[in-house]
Amino acid sequence: MPDVRGHFLDDERYDWSRPESQEFYGTMLGAYPKASSARRILATSGIDNDSIDFAQPPRDYWNQALEVAARSGRTRKLAQIVRADPLITAYHSRLDRLMGGNPAPPEAPSPAKEPVVWRGGEVVTGTQETFLDVSFLHHGLRAAESVVRLSPITEEEKAYHGTGFLIAADTILTNHHVLHDRNGRRVKHVDIWFDYELGPEGRLRNVERYAGDVTTIIGDAAHDWAILRTQKPMERPYGTLSLRPSKPVMKGDFVYIIQHPEGRPKKIGLLHNEVVDVSEDRVQYLTDTLPGSSGSPVCNELWEVVALHYRGIKGDICKNEGILIDRVVDGLTVHGLLQPAASR
Repeated sequence: MPDVRGHFLDDERYDWSRPESQEFYGTMLGAYPKASSARRILATSGIDNDSIDFAQPPRDYWNQALEVAARSGRTRKLAQIVRADPLITAYHSRLDRLMGGNPAPPEAPSPAKEPVVWRGGEVVTGTQETFLDVSFLHHGLRAAESVVRLSPITEEEKAYHGTGFLIAADTILTNHHVLHDRNGRRVKHVDIWFDYELGPEGRLRNVERYAGDVTTIIGDAAHDWAILRTQKPMERPYGTLSLRPSKPVMKGDFVYIIQHPEGRPKKIGLLHNEVVDVSEDRVQYLTDTLPGSSGSPVCNELWEVVALHYRGIKGDICKNEGILIDRVVDGLTVHGLLQPAASR
């Protein structure tokens, strides 16, 4: 069925599900990453700056600014003012397309091809700032506590590795394909390793090993998730990860994956980690993974889980893919494994 929606620049509500809306957001973020320049261009477009919190990071105040622009019917005016700005000529051809009759972006361009705009002095080399508060490291170590190495064994005595993470004191989330064989049968045994990682002195920590209770495996093959519990209670409490992020994941975001690639000691993927596509069910990103990383948490900069990693994709751009965590939450809720979100 053809898309009968109007032009995204004329919508009264900024539709974040549209690729062109996400690309325009990325353009604003890249062209005006500083609050002073964002204030200038918004004010010139007739958009009320007083209703926008510029104390937030740029990605957040531009999110808010575009929603304010849409409600006031000034998104197209904003695009026209930006297109006339001689300081951002690197973005003009993209803006011409976005303002035209066929604004849909091309298939996931490589971030390496994005323009870098020199503003004098020093430079943000990508399309948006990548600065993180130092607290990111502290919270990341806390999040890493919940991540485990899984070593399932099938009925055919085949062994392999996967990754999982605690979502409750006794519940581990991973992929359906990690806990089932190719015929969809549950594995017959799973070893669960906590703390399989290098400590600050460069030596392996003492690993806490548990056997998984395979009778507790519940999951969904379509959205490739499954849960598992241990046969006996854990000897000490570990941190858990929430499955309800405070904001939606979008194209251009950065995601971080704590994982056991190839069954190796715990690693984190945090370089060239841009989200290149988001759909109703999937999130695609450039963050590194390997076999054995299936079932890892895909986290935003707040260490909130936004997707469940499950595979890599070969194409014009090699990338990795996870199940949007909303779909996993839907399944867990239907099975009574997670309480419905409280109404606001």
